[in-house]
This record gives sequence, structure tokens and C-alpha cells, in this order.
Amino acid sequence: MFKHFPKLLTILVLCIGVFVGLVVPVRAQGIVPPPTATQTPVSTPVVSQQTLTAVNSNIVTLAQLRKSDIQLIGPYDAVSFAFALPADWSLNGVPQLSLSMGVSFNTITTLVQGQSYAVAGGGTLTVRLNSVIVATIPLNQVGDIENNIPLRLSDFDSIRSDGRMLLQFTLDSGAYCLADQHMQVNIHLASYFNLPHGLIPPVTDLVNFPRPIYQNSFVPDSALLVIPDQPSAEELQSALTIAATLGSISGNTMALEMTTVGKFDPYQQSVSQKNTNHVILVGKASSLPILSQLQLPLPVAGSKFQIDDGSVDDGVVEMINSPWNAARVVLVVSGNTDQGIIKAAQAVSTGVLRPYRFPNLAIVQQVQTGSVSVPRAVDQTLADLGYAGNLFSDRGADSVSYIFNVPQGMAVGPDAYFNLVFGHSALLNYNRSEIVVMLNNKPVGSVRMSDTTANQPKNDYRILIPASEVVPGNNRIDVTVNIVPVDDCTPPTLQGLWINIWSDSLLHLPLTPASVNPVSIQDLASYPAPFTHNPLLGDTAFVLEKNDLLGWNAALHIVSFLGQQVNGSMTQLSVFYGDNVPEAERSKYNFLIIGHPSQLPIVREINNKLPAPFSANSDLATETSFQVNYQIPPDSPMGYVEMLPSPWNSSNVILAILGNTPQGLGWATSSLVDPTLRSRLAGNFAAINDRQIITTNTYLPSIATGDSSIQAANVPVTQTANAESGSVLLPRPVWVLPALLISVILIILILAIVVIGSWLRNRTRLK
Repeated sequence: MFKHFPKLLTILVLCIGVFVGLVVPVRAQGIVPPPTATQTPVSTPVVSQQTLTAVNSNIVTLAQLRKSDIQLIGPYDAVSFAFALPADWSLNGVPQLSLSMGVSFNTITTLVQGQSYAVAGGGTLTVRLNSVIVATIPLNQVGDIENNIPLRLSDFDSIRSDGRMLLQFTLDSGAYCLADQHMQVNIHLASYFNLPHGLIPPVTDLVNFPRPIYQNSFVPDSALLVIPDQPSAEELQSALTIAATLGSISGNTMALEMTTVGKFDPYQQSVSQKNTNHVILVGKASSLPILSQLQLPLPVAGSKFQIDDGSVDDGVVEMINSPWNAARVVLVVSGNTDQGIIKAAQAVSTGVLRPYRFPNLAIVQQVQTGSVSVPRAVDQTLADLGYAGNLFSDRGADSVSYIFNVPQGMAVGPDAYFNLVFGHSALLNYNRSEIVVMLNNKPVGSVRMSDTTANQPKNDYRILIPASEVVPGNNRIDVTVNIVPVDDCTPPTLQGLWINIWSDSLLHLPLTPASVNPVSIQDLASYPAPFTHNPLLGDTAFVLEKNDLLGWNAALHIVSFLGQQVNGSMTQLSVFYGDNVPEAERSKYNFLIIGHPSQLPIVREINNKLPAPFSANSDLATETSFQVNYQIPPDSPMGYVEMLPSPWNSSNVILAILGNTPQGLGWATSSLVDPTLRSRLAGNFAAINDRQIITTNTYLPSIATGDSSIQAANVPVTQTANAESGSVLLPRPVWVLPALLISVILIILILAIVVIGSWLRNRTRLK
């Protein structure tokens, strides 16, 4: 027995080792879990681009003006861009432009009596500000170069109609073209302007609107909307109209928030708020007592505006410098009645304000809320639309935009086209130069140039306009050109490189009444449709809670996003409170219902039609359509987004944005305005927990039961991360423990048989 004991022991250890390995939870190698709240990623220290500006408020870095380095490639190249200065800046002293550049070019050699000699290469960089040459920098050394350019105050006199500054860089290394020199210049984002300045009150003339509310400078734009403590539905409607307007004008880049006049104390705001926020007061004169404290061109007397020869329902728009911060302004959108403030807000939404007796005061008598009939020809040239021709003569890419409008309720016919009339130089490289035409950011045509077209001063090229890509309201045609010479050594001073877009280019736009297709099955993946079908938001209505500032701010952020999407000539949305949606109005609108379900009577009214209804007096949805149902505490935040056909008009929809807590409502709102989250919406019901979105479509029948309870969502898989090793522990298979027990029993039996057999053999030998 003892003779075989070492072998048996070895077999036993190996068997146990194998099965113990099966019992230990499987560790997936190479899977790294995302950082948790307790993990701190290790990174290389990076110097912030804002370090310099934090030390000196006069410093404006190139990184604040654009996203990437400027790259110039010889022998000739040019890059330009425009930027705006803040409206409250008044430059003084000696401005300066400091350039940080990387320069590279190959060594040039020449033969003299059979021997090679190095020749100094390089070129020049010409810097222009508003078309004025401010420096010509010699580039005769390779490597990093720092160059300081003193500027004059007159250099900042803008030549553009929008008041923006134009900065141009032109590289010229053509003197060494024949020596085959290859030169490249990178102007780094660390380059900066040093702009000594004082602060002045911004100009408040209403003809400049949206400036200075929206400036589109390197300083972020933001505004705080202040409404009455107990706003009427019309006052909320006016505030959301202003938010939609600013969202449209700014591309939804402005930081907007809403508060009530009782919560607004400008003297108690944080420094950052005081330095960043313009204030927009929206409400009736009698609802905003703060108006009597302001030095307005049309003051409030006895809680009313005294308008000479005016109607009681006139709207009032005023702008003054802020008494709380000289760098900001106060915009007043008001009136003596609810009808008056709606007129004022809708006038602001057009973006065009006409002064009354003072440049910062406008009185709005009437607003045409229906479609304004304007005689319009089928054929219109660019000149008819108010555009001059465009001559492009700089190397590289450049573009010009043309806006045309399609009235609400009309559609473009299938034979619409844009007849581009162009001419160009014969010195272009036809294989690399090009003209591309875009419609609403989508390519619709391109032009290939040739010697034949170069021989004609005017060439006609017809580009068909897809009717499906034309939207009601404003549409944009972009013509982009790229100029590349046939000979890179052609000097720019020759002025032989050009492409001309003539003003008699023509738009052929036959219009027909638009057909409206009733909505059959609604899907969250189609959002923001159908709310964006009307560019004026005229068939969109918000339903809100009373005394719910959080819900009002949710509506503000959603309508700012919608304003960006529609880009209409005016905003005509509506607002109702959840306990007062008139029967006569219900069939007119696509509704966005925002708030807490138990506090909105209209939600209780349509509860049995919701994809995920709510129990009585509960703000938690019944999620029976999901494959797995969990118990959720009533105070655990949850957000919900539900879409359903309107019970009052099957062609319209209802979008319910709901939450059981303020945080839950915030999560639901974020899913509609955050591009990353919005792309994950689908079906007609979404449950949102922070950034987790689970969706389902209750319209689809269940495969198992035939009822409407199939889930159309990806159920997240929970993985447990090992905090020490950074690997992921996968679940242990259920068969491992029984297999281990059976194996141990078998090993014991084998050992017993071996021991007994050995004992019997030894006993036989003894006999």
C-alpha cells in the first residue's frame, strides 16, 4: 500500500486542483471595468488652455476662437476666420498678437562648379486684421518660432456687416518654387491676443437685437428669464417663446435658466452669475413689481404702462443697461394684459424690432399669427433675394450661403431646381478645384470645371432640388468652392485664380399645398417630429403644473432645443396649465405634458391610454410591458417619457415627460435634449434612471400571449467589478458544485478500492 501511496497522493492533488479551479469564480482576462467613484484614473498633467486667460483677463487665446491649429502649406496658402469681441469691451492701450508657430521646410541645395552648396530657404507669413496688413514675418529658420505683433486700435475697425473681426494668414514661399522647396507652417492654439480694454455699457438699441443678449463671441452667452411668482399661462407662454427664439438664434448654445421674481435677488447672486447673465423680465406690468425700480424709457406708473394713443392690449419691449452689472443688459418683454405680452414675445421671436420714440423701446400693436400672404414669383434670382454676386480669389476652400423661405402649408414641387451661373479662371487645376452645392447641410450637386467652361464668362449648371429636403420656413443653400492652381508656384499677386458666382443664378421653386399625413404609430425614435413639422411651432402646446419652477425650466430647455430645430420666422407655441386645457383647444395641438403625474389632472384623464399608466395617487409607472419588473421605492428617482396618439385628434400626438421626483423629471428632460441620450430613445415608452434608458413599444403584440406587452429594448447586463485587480468576475455555472461533490466521492471510492485491494494482496502473501 505504502508503495503506491505517492502516486495516489499525486492523483488526488491534481484532481482536487482541477475542480477547485472550477469552483473559483471565472476571472475574465483583458476586461477592464469603467472607473468607479472610488477610482482615480492616472493621467499625464496637461496645462489648461485657460491658464493664461485666468491670470490676465486681457488675453484671448486662439483656442478660444477656433478648435484646431492653423495649417499652411507652401508655396502659397491662406486661412482666414472671423470672431467677435464682447459688446462691453472698449479697447485701449497697445493691443498685441503673439504667434506661436512651428515652421518646417526641406534643405535646398545648388550646384556650383560641380559642388553642392546649401541655400537659405524659407518664405513669409503675412498677417491681416480686417484686411489691413499688420505684419509680414520672414520664415527663414526651422523649428518653433514666437513672434509678437503690435497692433493699432484702428486695426479693430470691422469691415463686416455683423461687426466681427476678420483675421487672415497668408503664406508665401514661392521664391523657392523652382528649387522644389516644401514648406509647412502650423500656428498653434497657444497663440493669443493681448487686448487691454475697459468696460463700457453695451449698446441697448433694439435694432441690434439679438445683440447684446446673444453676441457669439469667445465669452459664453447666457440669460436668466425672470417671470412672475404666480404666472398666468400666457406669461409662461411668452417666456417659452423667448426661449425658443434664443435657441433658434444661438443654435441652442446659450445657457438659459428661469426663475421667479420672488426668488430673483441680483445682489445675492454668485459672482459667476452676475458676470454672465443678462436678465429678461417677462410678464405683465402688474405682475412684475421690480419694473418700477428700473429706469425704463417707458416707465411703469400705477402698475401699468401709460402708452400714448395706444391700446390696452399693446405689447412693450424695452432694453436697458443692467443696474446690477454694467456689462449686462435687462430686456423687458411686457404689457398691461396677457394679450399684450404675447404680442411682445412674438415680436421678439421674429428677430426684427422697430423702435418707438426711443431706440431702446418698441410698442407692438398687432402680430399676424396666420400665414402672411406675400406675392412670390416662381423664379427668383439671387439678386431678387437680396444677394450680390460672389467672387472667390483665395486659395483653398470658401463658401457663401443663400436663404430662401417656403411659406407654412406649402411644399416645393418635384421640378424645383437651382440654376447656378458661374465663371472661373483657366489657371485652376480642374482635377482638384471644385464647386459643391449643399441644401440644408446635405449635398445636392457639384460642378466639374474645364477649359470649355473657362472660355465662357458665364456658365449655367442646373441642380435639381429634392422636394423632400425642403422644409417649411427658412432653407439654406451653401455654395462651397475650392481653388487649387494648376501650378502651385502661381503667385497670388497675379490675381489669376478666381471663381465667380453671378447674382443672376436662379431658384425655380413651384409651390403646391402641402399634404398632411395623419400620424398612425408614434415612436420616440422620430422625436423631435412631429413637433418640428410646423416651423412656427403653431401646433405645439405645453401643459405644465402650477407652482412648478422645475417643470417650467424643463419646458424651457426642451423648447430651446425645438427652436433650434425649426428655425422659424416667428414662434407661435401655446401653454396651458394641467387643470385647465379647454375642450375647444385640445384637437388643435401636439401636446408636451411636463411634470409629476399625480399633480397633473390631464394625466389622470388620459391615464388609461398611456403606454405605461400610473396607479391612483402614484407617480411610479406600471412597467408591466418590460420583460423583468422590479420593485421601486416611491422616493427612488425615476423619469418617464411616453408617446401616444392624441385622444382628441388622431393626427396629433401627446408626449408626456414625467418624473416621480424632481431628479427623475430632470432625467426625463435630459433624454430629450442630450444628443447622446436622445439617440437611444425608441418605442412609445422609456424609463430613465440617470443615463440608463430602457424602452419598449406597447403597440407590438407579445409573441407569447398575443397582448401588447412585448419589450423592444436592450436589458442592461450587470457586471461585478473587482476593485483590486480591475478585472470582471463572471457568474459561476450552477453545475460546478454538484460535479465537484460527485468527483470527490468517486476519488474516495477509488482510494478505498485501491487500499482494500492492496490489503487483500498483502494478506494473501502472508498466508
